[in-house]
Amino acid sequence: MASACTLHPHGFLLPFMQQQSQDSQPTAQQYEAWRSTEDATRSQSSRHAASSDGPYDHGNAAFSGYASNPASITSSRGHAVSTAHTYQPQYSTASNFPVPQALPQALQVTAPTSSAEYEALRNQAHEAYRSGDFHRALQLCQSVYLVNPNKTDVLLLIGAIYYQLGNYEQCIAFNDRCILLDPHMAEAHANLANALQQLGNFDMAVIYYQSALRLKPTFTDAYNNMASALVQKGLIPQAVECYNAALQINPNLVDVHNNLGDLWRAQGQVGRQAAQQCYSEALRIDNTYAPAWRGLGDMFRENNEHQQAVTCYQEAVRLRTSYADAYTGMGVSLKELKRKEEAEQCFAQVVRLRPNCALSLGNLAGVYYEQGKLNEAIQSYQEAIAREPNFPEAYNNLGNALREASRPDEAIACYTMCIQLQFARPQNAQMARALQANPQMAAMQQAQRLGVAYNNLGGILKMQGRAAEAIACYEHVALLQPDSPEAHANLASAYKDAARQDTAIASYRRALQLRPDFPEAFANMVHSLQCICEWQDRQPLFVRLEAEVRRELAADRLPPVQPFHAMAYPFSAELALKISAKYAEYCAVAAARMAVPKLPHPPAHRLQAGQRLRIGYVSGDFGNHPLSHLMASVFGGHDRSRLEVFCYALSPSDGSEWRQRIEREAEHFLDVSSWSVGDIAGKISSDEIQIAINLNGYTKGARNEIFALLPAPVQTSYMGFPATTGASFLPYLITDRVVAPENCQHCYSENLAYMPNCYFVNDYKAAHQDVLDEANLPTRTENGLPENRIIYACSNQLYKYDPETFNSWSALLDKLMLHTSESSWMQQQALHVYSRLFMYTACCKIEEY
Repeated sequence: MASACTLHPHGFLLPFMQQQSQDSQPTAQQYEAWRSTEDATRSQSSRHAASSDGPYDHGNAAFSGYASNPASITSSRGHAVSTAHTYQPQYSTASNFPVPQALPQALQVTAPTSSAEYEALRNQAHEAYRSGDFHRALQLCQSVYLVNPNKTDVLLLIGAIYYQLGNYEQCIAFNDRCILLDPHMAEAHANLANALQQLGNFDMAVIYYQSALRLKPTFTDAYNNMASALVQKGLIPQAVECYNAALQINPNLVDVHNNLGDLWRAQGQVGRQAAQQCYSEALRIDNTYAPAWRGLGDMFRENNEHQQAVTCYQEAVRLRTSYADAYTGMGVSLKELKRKEEAEQCFAQVVRLRPNCALSLGNLAGVYYEQGKLNEAIQSYQEAIAREPNFPEAYNNLGNALREASRPDEAIACYTMCIQLQFARPQNAQMARALQANPQMAAMQQAQRLGVAYNNLGGILKMQGRAAEAIACYEHVALLQPDSPEAHANLASAYKDAARQDTAIASYRRALQLRPDFPEAFANMVHSLQCICEWQDRQPLFVRLEAEVRRELAADRLPPVQPFHAMAYPFSAELALKISAKYAEYCAVAAARMAVPKLPHPPAHRLQAGQRLRIGYVSGDFGNHPLSHLMASVFGGHDRSRLEVFCYALSPSDGSEWRQRIEREAEHFLDVSSWSVGDIAGKISSDEIQIAINLNGYTKGARNEIFALLPAPVQTSYMGFPATTGASFLPYLITDRVVAPENCQHCYSENLAYMPNCYFVNDYKAAHQDVLDEANLPTRTENGLPENRIIYACSNQLYKYDPETFNSWSALLDKLMLHTSESSWMQQQALHVYSRLFMYTACCKIEEY
């Protein structure tokens, strides 16, 4: 059914901010400051979920702003993400620095007894460091350190090893010891600054970088890494000056050109040209420099030039096969190009390269979700959460996957946890800097993240009929985002479900004020107006509504009017068929995304003596619902010698007498309300159902994707939706010649299977024989009705009532010389409707004169 508002189509990806890695190691002799030229890329593809009045209502949400801990000091964009705690030393007070701890015991390494052995061990430690065997390097340093704990080159090496192992406090401690022994060692100042930056202490890091540059003015690495710290402080012009200072010293520093390109790219469109020049210059110097190809790829991707981006990423991973950031960017661009299987391969490669990165797992889960691989998506999100429990974005997106897998209670728990984590999430240094740099933007982003989670939670509560709780969620969204038309439209939809039509209309109008071109909000507002018989301007409203529907259909989009409502609107049969057909197409596409293998059917053959025809009824209305009121005796009343009947319930038991009766009397009754669409279709197929009957059509609680998977050889629509479904997967409609005359066959996509008299089952005579005994009936007086009048009543929902019908009854009543005030009885919203109908009647009388 039509979404009240749709911000994005089905599907999402987590923002891809990956761990950072090193492109180069410091020299063994100097252990100067080192840098990473890879960046922690991130996607800003936040997706909102939009609720609606029907089953096709929820989008997916992905948040930005979550980063995994980097493995190197800076990124080429200059992003260094703080760890769980922040080190705050006092400059020039050595006692405030951590104290060097005892090194691990050397394994199978004896202390050197001569200068030659000493040099040999030190050189082995250097080689182990260069090869990435940091634990071995640390063990070798143990023997050298024991001989002379005051050798600055050894202390510098130990500090570098601890940095690579992520022990930044000990990196600071050993570099501080170097500075105490040799205050003029610029490399120790710079390396200490690197560790401070990783701990989020950017102010102190800048001070130590400046100290290193005073000692060594041509120290280009210090300029490069200080630029990163300045970016973290929001000092972009000063960071550009640092990069340019390094390039003035050495114009051939490809990593600095690349980092400067990333910084310009981060400034958006205004920095695009400068960024491209920086990347091009880096590649002119070294055409095999993979990070520059990655930077160009990111630039093209951010400008929606995805094919060019893929070409650049492919070159980057050709040059560096383990380049996780490039694989991630390529995966995002391939996803945008609808090459989802290739995107999945890229994200899977990132997980292989970074198996402990929660965000990489989240990205893979996202592309699984987009392909309908719900089980794989759920498992990957759960693995991401296991690695990073404080990951609200993963909880939100896991909730989306669980919702699609028909596990609503688990989904609600995930959305709730997402909200709780966002309120409890400590404001780290990065968040504090963002708030300080642009308080309005930071607050807006926080509101947006919370709004997504509340929106998703409200949507699933609304689907479960928990209107009051859904309204509370949507009211939160409207408070968080008062200028969001989607927020007001979703709130209006919840009000509408709670029969608060006047309030709903006010919210729809607010949404349309904020966004006049909002077809879903306009269509739902028109429907709410019809629900209270507000017929003023009815004709121009429907003229506009029909134009909106035709425009959306022409653009190959889902129309804003639901097929069930279209039956009651002044639309042509041709337009109603097109509306239904587009919804059927939507179901077929959704079913195809589930990647369910083709389901087997029982072989076609004539039934032999003793064999029975297997019939399956599928409905979300086995309970206290008009369909069950009418059909309760049907499911157990079939001739069991000829027919074997299966009932598949899409809704949980409501405990009503109708549900209990159907469960008791049907030969086979299965509650599949918590099952996925694929599992339900698979069960129908394995039960070898020969005729599957859809009792919902386009009504609340329908799951037409089940039928789109073709679980049975013969599939038909019946009872719940008497109009055409427009669905190729429902080739039959059980009806009668009064409802669907033979000359109206062109109004239906189905083959019409005519019942001999009336298609409409009525179980009241059998189910309610008590009403035949007048002694059991209430009196008219007890119900406020006159004893001596004929009572005219309409038991339909009021939106099915229109001015033409009202005029016909008014004319009839006039001829019968009855007064409307005595003969019309409407229970639902009686006062509102009375006032409007009397005003309408008065206007008609005035026009007659």
